[in-house]
Amino acid sequence: MLFFIEVFLKKLYIASMKKIIFAFLSVIALFNMGCNKGGEKTTFTMKDIAFTLSGPLYEGSNPGQYIVQVDLKTILGDKFHNGAKITGATLKNATIKALDSGNFNDISSFVLSIASDNADLKMKELAVLNPVPAGSKQVVLKAAEEISVDDYFGEKQFYVIVDATLSKDRDPDLKFLGDFEFELEYK
Repeated sequence: MLFFIEVFLKKLYIASMKKIIFAFLSVIALFNMGCNKGGEKTTFTMKDIAFTLSGPLYEGSNPGQYIVQVDLKTILGDKFHNGAKITGATLKNATIKALDSGNFNDISSFVLSIASDNADLKMKELAVLNPVPAGSKQVVLKAAEEISVDDYFGEKQFYVIVDATLSKDRDPDLKFLGDFEFELEYK
């Protein structure tokens, strides 16, 4: 009789351990799926985006904007497929270049932001440069890589806003180009 009780307890112990191990592995799998947005990565670069801030311009903040039409076929290129969706997006690089022989002598800082017509998506600052080095003709802004903007790529359009802070008033227009590189995750 003792033998049967011992065998029974061993089987019960093994069955319990199998259930515990299965439950543990299931929790790890669920955690992995929850943390991983999944999908492939690609880069989306907007080059030579023209900004014109029309004069007269005054000391302080002077924003200019560019409207980005969201077309996943264009953004993803040959990686596009029906049902494709951007699941992650962060700004990796932002460069601003003076046009012609101009420089950024009268500009003390640049701030790059993103905005949408969707009231649920608040404007986000993506990059900044303060101070702008005197005599610069091209500057690289410091990107806030932890800020995710994937929701903006789910809209029909969004706005890229460059705010140039002037150190003094000026009459002529301020023209410059921007290059912006985003790392996208899609599925």
